[in-house]
Amino acid sequence: MTEELELKWISGFWRRIGALFIDTLILGVVGLALGLVLESLFVQIGGWGRLVGFSIALIYFGVMNSSIVGGQTIGKKALKIRVVDSNNSPVNLGKSILRYFILAIPFFLNGAQLSNEVMLSFLMYPLSLIIFGGLFSILYLYIFNRVTRQSLHDLVVGTFVVNANVEKQETGKVWNLHLIIVVLLFLAAAVVPAFTTQLAQSGPFKDMLSVQSALSNDQDVAYATISTGSSAFSSTNEVTKTTTYVSSQVFLKTNNVSDAELARRLAIIVVANYPEALQKDTILINLTYGYDIGIASSWSNHAYNFNPLELQSVE
Repeated sequence: MTEELELKWISGFWRRIGALFIDTLILGVVGLALGLVLESLFVQIGGWGRLVGFSIALIYFGVMNSSIVGGQTIGKKALKIRVVDSNNSPVNLGKSILRYFILAIPFFLNGAQLSNEVMLSFLMYPLSLIIFGGLFSILYLYIFNRVTRQSLHDLVVGTFVVNANVEKQETGKVWNLHLIIVVLLFLAAAVVPAFTTQLAQSGPFKDMLSVQSALSNDQDVAYATISTGSSAFSSTNEVTKTTTYVSSQVFLKTNNVSDAELARRLAIIVVANYPEALQKDTILINLTYGYDIGIASSWSNHAYNFNPLELQSVE
């Protein structure tokens, strides 16, 4: 009987996801509208643009999930759920802001453009703890904590997402096993950089990082990533062919994605700084222009393929 009563007060998983989807759409429209006016500014600030979206979302969720608006965002109001404390009352603004801060920080940092210096420094340890520990813990509790339906941000602040206009009923406690798993997820996230840093300092990866730095130092480039790989496909006579490649996604300062000569110049930089590229079948340069502010993004892309042996003669 208690379990049935709980279900009447505690919001279900899909209703929470539905409300979040509505709120995300609203913030996305706001972000795209800002992008129409401030596109050049967002492009110039690059990865820092995610702070713009984070700030807007923090204000939106922080204020609307608090007692100021009755604990309901537009999405929650549409689906008749709200954020409350253990007494079934909306929380104050400070708690609401802290609640969203804990939820959002791992997701916003996960898409941030981090420099090679940061990736190879001690800062990777707290970043990994926050990003991977936070992400996996939040998702794990969202899915598997079926008793109180509290995720990490709810547990820290002491909030519940409940069905609106339903009297409070007694809830069970979060299983200790869930809390143990959350601790293990954070511990695992904290030690991951010890392995990734060693890998990044090995020969092949170190060379890749030097190529990335050389590309990023080009006057037309804001930021660049580099990777290697292979792709296989079957021809009409069912013969499987494998193509090896070096691929670089290059984020430009100006909208020159259709500039084939620029792409060629960048491909030459790849060959000059990464001799192993000559052993690949192709070099792929993906010119990209646009912005990402977390709540919205807009990108233009154009991919160019080059034969690395043909580029060797023009170094």
